[in-house]
Amino acid sequence: MDHTYHFFQGNLNHSAGAQDMLLQTMSEWSIDVAVVAESYFVPPADDCWFGDVDGLAAILLRRSAMISPLAMVTRGPGIVALQLENTVVIGVYFSPNRPTVEFERFLDGLEVIARHLSPRSVILAGDFNAKSVAWGSPSTDALGRLLEEWVVAADLCIVNRGSVATCMRWTGESIVELTFASSSIAQRILGWGVVVGAESLSDHRYIRFNLSAPAPTPTAGARGVNSSRRASRSFPRWALKFLKKELLMEASMVAAWTPMRPHAFDVEAEAERFRGAMHRICDASMPRVGPRHCGRRQSPWWSPEIARLRAVSIRASRRCARHRRRRHLRRDDPVAFAEEETRLHGEYRAAKDALWLAIRRAKEQNMERLLDALEADLWGSP
Repeated sequence: MDHTYHFFQGNLNHSAGAQDMLLQTMSEWSIDVAVVAESYFVPPADDCWFGDVDGLAAILLRRSAMISPLAMVTRGPGIVALQLENTVVIGVYFSPNRPTVEFERFLDGLEVIARHLSPRSVILAGDFNAKSVAWGSPSTDALGRLLEEWVVAADLCIVNRGSVATCMRWTGESIVELTFASSSIAQRILGWGVVVGAESLSDHRYIRFNLSAPAPTPTAGARGVNSSRRASRSFPRWALKFLKKELLMEASMVAAWTPMRPHAFDVEAEAERFRGAMHRICDASMPRVGPRHCGRRQSPWWSPEIARLRAVSIRASRRCARHRRRRHLRRDDPVAFAEEETRLHGEYRAAKDALWLAIRRAKEQNMERLLDALEADLWGSP
């Protein structure tokens, strides 16, 4: 792991609009990996989506992110685990409607996975629906106490900071999205925070954090470290996850057809020729893993009008949140406070619905344009 990974965390409430907004936000913010609960749909043939067996937890890789391939480690009901270089990322979800005894079985399953993964570092993120003062909740419930004990026994650290609510509902607020990490990797998690003021089209807020590169460990003195750094800059790397085998075979055949130069055999010249051929073959069949690039910063259906509607929704959400914080109004005139709260919440719901409808309409129009383009050029441009 030689650079910083940008992580995202959230709950989509099985909403198509929330999933669309998640993908757009990942593109805008250059998020590499997202851990989501209650996704709307996990595409079965998409190599950027990895879901559990029940469709409750998923881990998503941004398509334009030039990072090392993710490898599935295991998955189960409400659990999915992936290998990201030397770190295992686990996404989880546990429903609040399930009894406490099932939560104990759920934690037992996580404990088995954690023991199996040892001594690899682990990032555990998801919606546990467990409340505890240890991660900022006003009080601790039964699930929170069980989770506290389990985290200590599993030697995990709580990454959550502050007491900003992660779930905002008409009935109240709560902190249920949690992030834990192995002690060996916890100090490399930077910038953890709940994103306030972003529209998710869900009643759950986004969470962002970064996983920084490990500090270099010199093994052969300063000269060895410098040589390693020079080597990492000199030799390119390719994203094997995006390898196209057909293009690889075609590029290899083209390279084999290249005639040999009629000169005396020279080892250095032949090594350089072979190296150049391998570079061209790899470049033709897969993208390089190089310096970060922005890539596409928006979805094909995104438009200035949708961006305007999102801004309107965010402003309505902030007005509603500010009103809830005015406790003196609730105390002095509870009837007027409730009426104003109902009005502001209605405006926020209307703004969210308008945004969701605009996204749905834009996606339908984008699909129609794609179909028209296919019909106009059935076999593709030469």
